[in-house]
Amino acid sequence: MLSVRVQKDIGEYTEKIVGKLSARTLACLAGGLASAVGAAALCQFALGIEVRDAALPVMCASLPFWLAGFWRPHHMKFEKFVPLWLDFQLEGQKILYCSTPVLEGAQASPVPGRPSRKAKRKAKRKGAEANAPVR
Repeated sequence: MLSVRVQKDIGEYTEKIVGKLSARTLACLAGGLASAVGAAALCQFALGIEVRDAALPVMCASLPFWLAGFWRPHHMKFEKFVPLWLDFQLEGQKILYCSTPVLEGAQASPVPGRPSRKAKRKAKRKGAEANAPVR
């Protein structure tokens, strides 16, 4: 049977360039590869360390690009998550709660007595036991 996958939300769709890689992921992958080759060349030619012995610097150079391309913390892109996380870590982490003007000018509760037509209709609905007016 032939089937086609349909995206539920068009906002989640990302255009694929090569295979299942988007342009962003492909750029991060290329950046990781370039930084790994650059770190290996630096170790080989500038520091005189053999490439096979310089695995840790090569991996450390390419790891940020791999994370930026494939890691999605809390279903967010890496470049969106990092500023939010840094802002949370660097702030005082105190939340100030204050009432809104709507709540300050809220109407008082209705006067007890006979319920209105609207309240009666609401009470007749299925599952309205929790919303029943108290006398």
